[in-house]
Amino acid sequence: MKKEHNIGDNIRLLREARGFSQTYMAEKLAITQQAYSSLEKKPENTTLKRLKNIAIILEVELITLLGEEDTYILQNFNQSGGNAATKMNITPSSNEHEIYNKLIDSLKEEIVFLRGLQIKK
Repeated sequence: MKKEHNIGDNIRLLREARGFSQTYMAEKLAITQQAYSSLEKKPENTTLKRLKNIAIILEVELITLLGEEDTYILQNFNQSGGNAATKMNITPSSNEHEIYNKLIDSLKEEIVFLRGLQIKK
């Protein structure tokens, strides 16, 4: 069963997937970090224009933030030892495909780097 996410969850998950901090998003929106944090918690208190700006920063369609398409399906599973895993099924639009490839390449580089650190120990 798919967990339903609200708009705030969608924004947070997309922001984290991009590696953006709340401070970064706040700076891009010309608001304080506290105001941005509040926006993720209660997006219904923001304007449509602000949501459009967030979509632009996150490089997604506004409809993705609203959760009206199954572009992102994230489910958190509790595992032994307190670790969490996230399953992400992505059906990217044509302009998002390049973003995901860059993200995947960056993560692969990070894995290689971390494995190198592990070997040195």
